[in-house]
Formats: sequence, structure tokens, C-alpha cells
Amino acid sequence: MKSHSELETENQLIKKLATNVGFYNYFFEMLKTSKTNLEAFNRANDQYFEFFGEYKYSCYRSFSNVNNRKNNKK
Repeated sequence: MKSHSELETENQLIKKLATNVGFYNYFFEMLKTSKTNLEAFNRANDQYFEFFGEYKYSCYRSFSNVNNRKNNKK
């Protein structure tokens, strides 16, 4: 059984991953301990799947395209 602290941490991560900006920021957190962008993306997308039962993005290219479009609008 998870402790209250573990549940609170998990709850915060669920809230973060539920938003596009939160997922993007979590991807950058994963980059710190990943060898490649693809590895960081897969870790973030797998975590999303664990919580929500589906992947947020179908592949790294999809994630990259969405974020490139958003960044180019700024």
C-alpha cells in the first residue's frame, strides 16, 4: 500500500500529465536522465499510459510536430 506522501506525489504527476504544458515539462524533466529525446518521450508517454490507459501521443514525431507548431506560433 502506498503512503500518503506517495499518493500525493502521484496525484500531482497525474494532474501535470493531464495538460499539454505539463506533459511537455515532464518530457524535459525526463531528458535530464535520458540518453535521447526519444527515450525521454517514451518514458513520459508510458507514464501517461499507466495513469490514463492510453498514450497521449501515437509516436515521437507526433509529439514533436505538435510542439513545433505551438512554438512557431509564438
